[in-house]
Amino acid sequence: MKLRPFVGTVIAAALLLSACGGGGRPNDGSVAIGVYPASALSLPVYVAVQQGMFDKEGLHVELIDGKNGPELISGLIGGTTDLAVGAPGTVVPAIEQGQSLRPLSPYGSIDLAIAVTKDSGITTIEDLPGKRIAIPSRGGAAEQFVNQLLGERNIDASTVQFIAAAPTASQIPLARKGDIDAAVLTAASQAVFDAQGIPMTAITEVDPVASDGVSSYGLGTVLVTTATFAESDAAAPVCAALEAAAGWIADPANEQAGAQLLTERMNVPADKANQVWASQKSLWPVQISADRWTQNVRWVNNQTSGKSDADVPFDPLC
Repeated sequence: MKLRPFVGTVIAAALLLSACGGGGRPNDGSVAIGVYPASALSLPVYVAVQQGMFDKEGLHVELIDGKNGPELISGLIGGTTDLAVGAPGTVVPAIEQGQSLRPLSPYGSIDLAIAVTKDSGITTIEDLPGKRIAIPSRGGAAEQFVNQLLGERNIDASTVQFIAAAPTASQIPLARKGDIDAAVLTAASQAVFDAQGIPMTAITEVDPVASDGVSSYGLGTVLVTTATFAESDAAAPVCAALEAAAGWIADPANEQAGAQLLTERMNVPADKANQVWASQKSLWPVQISADRWTQNVRWVNNQTSGKSDADVPFDPLC
């Protein structure tokens, strides 16, 4: 089943906006970054802001919240932002449609797991047919993630019922009433469920080293910019700041400060924040291989266009 015609629609709208003069950013050291608000997907950006890493590089950064991936990519293409927090499911189709976008480090390993309610009767992925799974939106990264896991086990994705409910707060009452059997959650989202007295048990691994299949190679976050910004004087300082943020995340000495950031920025309950931070430390490599990039392109194309992996070569800014 092919997904995500909405992405193409949004990108087409962004192209029209850009062609009509809606794009363009001042070249004065200011940098606008489109982010998922209150989400670990935006973690390196939040760290770089809070810890003054952008300031150290002489950058004046403005964060612009986006409701979803297509909106963030649309803002980037249309010129509202210079960088955006993206995902393979939005970045790959945009490049295939001719957009000159370039990824930059760090790269966010996929921070998604299928977590089940205590009464679901689900213990493995093979138990999912006939079950109801909550996801933020139809055709998005969460649904692609589940479909890929099912496909790797030769399970027909049409046997699963997806229920769109966003944000996480909208999924909690569904779980409490027994209207869903599972949800696709980040570590932070799972902590919010637990804090609401709804324990969710993950049946897939988040650890990119210990897991297999899409859980091992999948990217949840792809920071991306335009070819125009890549040639600007601000490009190298942005790379330096974000890579410094990745180093800060990985440093065990920053565990308490990182946990506090999760509580302040992402509404993670304070008593769960250390646990969630521990899950983030290994998820932000500053480099990935071209092969891993190709695996993500293949994953997206299998779900969407069916185009060749060669259509999206790995051309990182940093």
